[in-house]
Amino acid sequence: MPEPSVEPSAELPGETPPPGAAHVSRLADADVSSGLALALGSLPPGGEVSAADTSSMADPVAVNDAPPACTQDVKSAFADAPMRVAPQDAGVPSRAFVEEGRFAFLARAGEVLSSSLDEPTVLRQLVDLVVPGLADWCVVDLVTSAGTVARRAAAHRDPALVPAAYAIAERWPERVDGPTGVSGVLRTGQPFLVPDVPEAHVQAAVAQGDARLAESWRLGCRSVMLVPLEARGRVLGCLSLMSGETERRYGERDLALARELARRAALSLDNALLYGESRQAQARTARLQAVTAALSRAATEDAVAQVLAREVWEASGATRVAVMALEENGGLRPLRMLGYSNEALARLIRPPAEDTFPTARRECQREAGWFSSLEELSRQHPQVAEFARSLGPGARAVVPLWGETRMQGLLLLGWPEPRAFSASERAFLEALAHQCAQALERAALYEALRERTERLRQALVTGDMGTWRVDLGRAKETRDAALNHMLGLPAVDSSSAVGDFLSRLHAEDRPHVEAEFLRHQRQAPSFFELEFRVVRRDGGVRWLHSVGQSFPGPDGQVAYLTGAMADITRRKEAEERLQLLLDASRVLSLRLDDVEQALPEVAKLVANHVATGCLVDLTAPDGTLRRVTAGHRASEHDARLKAALSEPDLGPEHPALQCFASGEVCFLSRPDFKRRDAVSPREEHRLSPTSVLSVPLRARGRLLGVITLFTAAPQRTLVAADVTMVEELALRIGVALENAQLFHDAQSAVRLRDEFLSVASHELKTPLTSLILQHNLIGRSLEVAGMSGAVTGRLATAQRQVLRLTALVDNLLDVSRLSLGKLALERAEVDLVQVTRDAVERLEEVFAQARCPLQVDLPRTLKGQWDALRLDQVLVNLLTNAAKYGAGHPVSVRAGTGADDEAWVEVRDQGIGIDADALPRLFGRFERAVSDRHYGGMGLGLYISRQIVEALGGRIDLDSQPGQGATFTLRLPRQSTPDTRTPPPQDS
Repeated sequence: MPEPSVEPSAELPGETPPPGAAHVSRLADADVSSGLALALGSLPPGGEVSAADTSSMADPVAVNDAPPACTQDVKSAFADAPMRVAPQDAGVPSRAFVEEGRFAFLARAGEVLSSSLDEPTVLRQLVDLVVPGLADWCVVDLVTSAGTVARRAAAHRDPALVPAAYAIAERWPERVDGPTGVSGVLRTGQPFLVPDVPEAHVQAAVAQGDARLAESWRLGCRSVMLVPLEARGRVLGCLSLMSGETERRYGERDLALARELARRAALSLDNALLYGESRQAQARTARLQAVTAALSRAATEDAVAQVLAREVWEASGATRVAVMALEENGGLRPLRMLGYSNEALARLIRPPAEDTFPTARRECQREAGWFSSLEELSRQHPQVAEFARSLGPGARAVVPLWGETRMQGLLLLGWPEPRAFSASERAFLEALAHQCAQALERAALYEALRERTERLRQALVTGDMGTWRVDLGRAKETRDAALNHMLGLPAVDSSSAVGDFLSRLHAEDRPHVEAEFLRHQRQAPSFFELEFRVVRRDGGVRWLHSVGQSFPGPDGQVAYLTGAMADITRRKEAEERLQLLLDASRVLSLRLDDVEQALPEVAKLVANHVATGCLVDLTAPDGTLRRVTAGHRASEHDARLKAALSEPDLGPEHPALQCFASGEVCFLSRPDFKRRDAVSPREEHRLSPTSVLSVPLRARGRLLGVITLFTAAPQRTLVAADVTMVEELALRIGVALENAQLFHDAQSAVRLRDEFLSVASHELKTPLTSLILQHNLIGRSLEVAGMSGAVTGRLATAQRQVLRLTALVDNLLDVSRLSLGKLALERAEVDLVQVTRDAVERLEEVFAQARCPLQVDLPRTLKGQWDALRLDQVLVNLLTNAAKYGAGHPVSVRAGTGADDEAWVEVRDQGIGIDADALPRLFGRFERAVSDRHYGGMGLGLYISRQIVEALGGRIDLDSQPGQGATFTLRLPRQSTPDTRTPPPQDS
């Protein structure tokens, strides 16, 4: 360091200052504050300095009015005189002493600055040389690779104030393109000098709010010099020297000394930068070699991405690194992420239509994207400005991973601060990316080879069918050409996102197939087998049978699923044909009385199962065809199809008419345009059928009609198997139509029988009534005559037979009334207890003859709205049955009220009982539970009783077991209820 006695600013007595120095020393007092503001890079609070104000400032041109070769003059002066130091007690030093001191200072500075090739060391030595010999405090600002200005070194006479010097740069940063101060020196490469700064003017500027000037004045700022650090034609930075002592003022010679010092420092700094770049190049070369070795051992995408992310993270200093794989559909899939949040990850892997990062999906662009700051990125790509800001400020880089054939993915980098990317750094990162892309291609080839081997094995196991594979880690599913052909897609191997195949499932099958797929994602290893429908690209539906297996990864979780699929459409079509025949038979059997009412449902079944539409035409009485019904998959076409056969311009080419005329099957598997027009001549009826089939409806050699099926795109065309199925369906329809006709004939015969029985019963009632009266008169005459004996006994027998015959006629009459729906009820208030007692009293002789002790347990009264005569008929039937089948055993009769104010009467015997299989038919017409050879009867009593009770709104319950008797319970509502029973159909 120079001796403190060497004062750079001391001028020789009587020496005339050079022109530049004279100009600087004559700065007006009013311009000092503005000049200092320009030197420090600050402006007054009122705004920018006007042109009038700057005209009087010490601008770089004014300061350097001295000859531009002043540095060379200093060198000459140093060369002419030997270096020596003035004694301490000497007076004002001579010019030789001053020049010799400066020469010694520069010599030592050159020696010190050239002793190191480390940039921080060179800058530290530079500021230590300046303070305190040339300045009270000093700072060095350098231009960074990002094009910004950074304070790299500072020194102060008081070490405690050094942090304040750094704080000024952080609070008021400089710019390379600024107009004044350090920015002006960096922009122009010219020095700046303010020789004297009056305190009064500084205080006035501070009072106006200039905080930066106040902070600089506090550190000491009586005189200021700013000199550029320039080497090889470019400005590396700026050296700022400030004097805070009253005695020290900078002049033109001080500026020349500072410039020479800055020149030597710049050379040392440039050498240090070159040395650093050389070291970096060597390190990058070694790193590239290490990366090449590591990538050669990486056989999977994950391993490649891990190597790349780690090396880039360590070499570039980036705080965010993402290695993204580019899918075939343009989407991005993360392979390795460092420093990104989950929200940022979600934005990066959006679908291709939602670009999240610039150049992320431009496969045709090989150039990398380098963005030195957030502002540059936002300016070039405003659509991602919001997302970029959410990641924080700083530089960004997007490097494509180009292999030999295509772009494999992207390398995304982010730094927390702005920066410029040097050519060497760009080349290094691009070389890393290229090696990674090649490694990714190799990994993809290895993976493809393994996948093909596995798919080949599955094909050998399951036969000739399509194969598939779902990779859960990569969220990708692959299909071979055969499977794509089944789906109506191009017959090539393909890859897509997981879920693409599920989206092609039939809507009815998708829920359970998705549930099974999710279940096997959580269970490994597992074998599964499914059958489902898929919708082809052309709209057709195919049935597939899929078998597969899930496999675990290294962590034990399911990593991928693989399997094969076979087309089982033909088998399913056969099952569907069989199901159609079963469903049609069920529908026809349910409407035996009127098959024509069932034909619309049959036509709809046919249209929904095997065809697009179905037409049914029956033979009219005049020998022509009449359309009965028509069904179409789209219901809006039903009415048009039904009316099509009656069109006046319908020619004999129509398949239904051809079939009806010939009685043979008419099958058009691929009708041409002419035949299509014959099927539907009018424009609104034209449905463009792709196949048409007409089959005759026959029964017992008679032609009953024609059933016609047709298909239209995208429905499949009819085949020979469909012809066989429709012939079977036509046979069943013909049989059903014939059975319906026979059923109607049988119903007519039954109605004639019932009418005959009704008439015959009415006719038989008249002589029977007369015969009963005659018997009564004969009996009375015998009583009057006092005659008895054999005649009286025979008369009683005749009376009993007549009464029995009358009961049988009454039953036949009731049956005929029930069959014709003419059973009438005359409701009135009736005491059920009294009706029961009357019936029991009339049958006392019957119970006595059957040796059945009678137990009666009845309440005092039990009234309701019933028909007394019909109710008596029911009770007599129940009591007679109890006496008949319970002969020799007690019979009990009870009555009461139940829930909902319901009246009941129970007749229980302890006779032979009834078998369980006979209980359901016991109340049928002409039905019996025992042989009529032993017990007689026509089997009408219980049938008529049940019909009467149900007409009254009640019911008859039966509980019986063989050998334990039977219990009949009559239940009746006490209030009148309407009869909702459907009467038997009448003959038209």
